[in-house]
Amino acid sequence: MLKQFESISDIESMWSSLLAKSNTDTIFLTPLWESVWWNHFSKGKTWHGLYLEKNRQIVGIAPMWSTGDTLSLIGNTETVDYNDFIILPEYAEEFLNSVVDHFIISNNNYLNLYSIHENSQTKTLLPKIAKEKGLTINITEEDVSPGIILPNTWDDFLAGLNKKDRHELRRKLRRLDTVENCVVQVIDDSDKLDEYFSIFIKLMKMSRTEKESYLDIEKESYFKSIFEIAADNKYLKLFLMSIDGTYASASLCFDYKGKRLLYNSGNNHDFDYYSVGLLLHSLAIKDAINNNFKYFDFLRGDEQYKYKLGGSNKQVYTLEVSKNDQ
Repeated sequence: MLKQFESISDIESMWSSLLAKSNTDTIFLTPLWESVWWNHFSKGKTWHGLYLEKNRQIVGIAPMWSTGDTLSLIGNTETVDYNDFIILPEYAEEFLNSVVDHFIISNNNYLNLYSIHENSQTKTLLPKIAKEKGLTINITEEDVSPGIILPNTWDDFLAGLNKKDRHELRRKLRRLDTVENCVVQVIDDSDKLDEYFSIFIKLMKMSRTEKESYLDIEKESYFKSIFEIAADNKYLKLFLMSIDGTYASASLCFDYKGKRLLYNSGNNHDFDYYSVGLLLHSLAIKDAINNNFKYFDFLRGDEQYKYKLGGSNKQVYTLEVSKNDQ
């Protein structure tokens, strides 16, 4: 039987321990990230924190919220690239059965789960469980999330690109080498975090019109909180490129358990001739290889630069469960 918890801090240490043993261990499901999200976006939402305990050990956690007649996991598609329940793998079926049973007796008519990775046990098991209990389930392809299994060397990475992309990347890197006053900084911990965050946000807004409109006051505040917590916990890697003293590009990455995640970026279009965005991303990949990372995750979206740098798609899904009288 599921038990309730009132806040993430109530079970934070057990949450972290379970996440490390789960098949869904990602920075987006850490107590730190989810706490920040809830602190910024909880207005108008009702908290539903549930967990399953076996032999005095938590084996499954469902951090959820509801609004209207819909129940969802903490997070949304605009700010969280991967989402899921946190489950000890051998208890996945029992836990998901308990979650569905809770949904059935609740006042909610819809259970909507977003950003579920293609390899998730939830993606595999939940449809069968829901159908067996007489519920309707709709599964849709929500987005793609390209990434690269990183080789041991930069030369091996270049060799793995197709001929055209390899030639273009080398040509553009050579052209950038001719720029005398090009400086690349890697920020991971600094007493000037506010200054670097402002630079990143400015470049992000300059990059595309939709990014400027996306960054309302609340989202910008959320980004800053994530930025600060990532720095405090040694997850932050902000790559900045400047040319002749003017910032030209930014790549905001998070390093988490052998993976580098490219969360967002921004470019000054005055420097488009030098392909600064593509090249800064490539330098973030090179740095990841040099530091023995195993995977570079471009995260959600099918932007062409991801494929020019060797990305191959993973799928993320939306699972929508509804009661049949709806």
